[in-house]
Amino acid sequence: MSTSSGVVLPDGKIVATYGTYNFSYDVSRGMVGMQGVSFSAFDQQKSNLWIIESMSDGKIYTYDRDSKQCYKSTMPIHPLTCIPDTATYIRSVTYGYGDKQIIGDTWLVKIDQAVSYSTVSRDGLCVPLTGHTFLQNP
Repeated sequence: MSTSSGVVLPDGKIVATYGTYNFSYDVSRGMVGMQGVSFSAFDQQKSNLWIIESMSDGKIYTYDRDSKQCYKSTMPIHPLTCIPDTATYIRSVTYGYGDKQIIGDTWLVKIDQAVSYSTVSRDGLCVPLTGHTFLQNP
C-alpha cells in the first residue's frame, strides 16, 4: 500500500510524507497493521515504521524502528467500517486479471468536515482497497 500525507503543525510548519507499507486489516477486531518505509517529501529523511491503528479506541500507535521510539496519537477522523447509507456511488473498478479479479466500488463519503473517496470490495466483506480523505483543517 502506498500513502501520502500533508499537515500544518501548530507552529505553521508544513510537513509532507509518503511511504509504502505491507498492510493487514482485521475487520472483526477493528485493527489495521502496517509495516514499511516513510520518507519526508522535503528532505527525504527515511523512517522504518510499524503502525497499528485501533478503530475501537480511535488511536494510532507508531513504532519507529530506527530510533526505537513509540508514539501514540488520536485519529483525526474515525475510519469507516464500511460505506454509510448517505454515501454517493462514484464508479466500479476491477483489480487483478483472469480468475483472480476483485471488483471494487468507489464511494464519496462526507462526514463532518471530511470528504473521503473510498473503494471497497463488492463481495459483501467491505475490504478497503483504496482511500483518499481530505480534511478542511489539518
